[in-house]
Amino acid sequence: MLANVLSFAQDKIELKNANELSGKVVDGQNIREANGSVEFIQGNVKVFCNSATQYIDANRIELRGNVRIYQDTLTLLTEKATYFGDDKRAICEGGVTLKDPNATIRANNGVYSFNDKKAVFKGDVIVVNPDYRITSGELTYLRDSEDSFAEGNVIVTTDSAVIKADNIDFYKRQEKTFASGNVSIESDSTIITADTATNFSNEKKSYASGKVKIVSLNNNTVVYGNNIENFEKENYTVLKGNAKLIQVEESKDTLHIYSDTMEAYRSKPDYYIAKSNVEIIRNEFLSKCGTGIYYKTNETISLSNKPIVWQDNLQLTGDSIYAELPNNKLQTIYVRKLSADSSSVSFVISKNKDEYFKDRYDQISGGDITLKFSEDKINVIDVNQNANSIYFVYEEDKANGLNKVEGENMFIYFDEEEKVSKIKVDIDPKGEYVPEQIISTAGLTLPGFNLREDKPVKR
Repeated sequence: MLANVLSFAQDKIELKNANELSGKVVDGQNIREANGSVEFIQGNVKVFCNSATQYIDANRIELRGNVRIYQDTLTLLTEKATYFGDDKRAICEGGVTLKDPNATIRANNGVYSFNDKKAVFKGDVIVVNPDYRITSGELTYLRDSEDSFAEGNVIVTTDSAVIKADNIDFYKRQEKTFASGNVSIESDSTIITADTATNFSNEKKSYASGKVKIVSLNNNTVVYGNNIENFEKENYTVLKGNAKLIQVEESKDTLHIYSDTMEAYRSKPDYYIAKSNVEIIRNEFLSKCGTGIYYKTNETISLSNKPIVWQDNLQLTGDSIYAELPNNKLQTIYVRKLSADSSSVSFVISKNKDEYFKDRYDQISGGDITLKFSEDKINVIDVNQNANSIYFVYEEDKANGLNKVEGENMFIYFDEEEKVSKIKVDIDPKGEYVPEQIISTAGLTLPGFNLREDKPVKR
């Protein structure tokens, strides 16, 4: 047992104990070898190990075997370390564990600065705290603030979410996490992926940007956008820039909605509001408008702000359009005219499926128009207020003129081939038949006729 040791200045490392001690001079440096129950001290830092080499002039010690370093409430454990007395810094190898009242950190190797209370650990890093867990390739931990800055396959697990990314800055006391590179945020009802994201765990809200994708775990819905704000408590999300919604169905009738901005309300009943440059695709149902609302629970779509709908060979326009699609089957489309004088008439154009008569369009206009479908085929059209129609007549697949009909409360019935089979007018019916021979002298379109071919496509 060493009984007496030399006294060093306060900033020098002081050897307090060793079972065996020897000294030598190498290249002008004073070196001591200590073995067995080795103990050093420097200020409030205490060091213990099995054996050590002390470079007295350089104020450095190399520690080996069961290394334990203590500073106040900090414990640093490793098998091999180099401690630099001038800047109170330890470089640890062969596995390292840091323990303090706030967290336990383990890694393959690391550096700890006792003056800055800063740890830089590398290799299979794991941070354990009652409130969170972090795993990564590299991590910088600041004891005073409990902030962690991690790189390489980072996973942060809290009560509210699991966050994965290439890089994560975790601000424990602010309950804030910033992630970048291949970001994934998994919460109770959603999975968000993006290039970058900021998550506030206490408020359960997230902001993400760059190739954002949100998978809703409750209703098989996937939404995309350039930027998103997600509020988990409110089940509300807003997406901006190239927003897209895909409602995945077992059948081929998957719903696609595109817009500049989209709001998702995921509480029952859940619905989505698309704004600006809206395009909707569901099988043969195609539409464009300024504002579209998709009610997932009721399976309905509401369109406003210059809406247009194409359904198979039909084109529909009006002030507002409302479609019912229960069980992914188109059942009813309502085309409505606003009461304002400046509003447009509701209009239906039916394109002839026969290529030979492709330039002939059956037309219907009026105030309100209701279209009823069976197996996605038009069955009945009901027109209220100022109903007008033009439909072309055929006999044995040959053109045979056209009929013009007008009145109030008009009903138009279609056969299985979706051709007009009967027209009924309840009030003030008026009709005119134009024979084929003089059809070129008759007006072939109703006021407001505007054929459009800019149908949306999946992208």
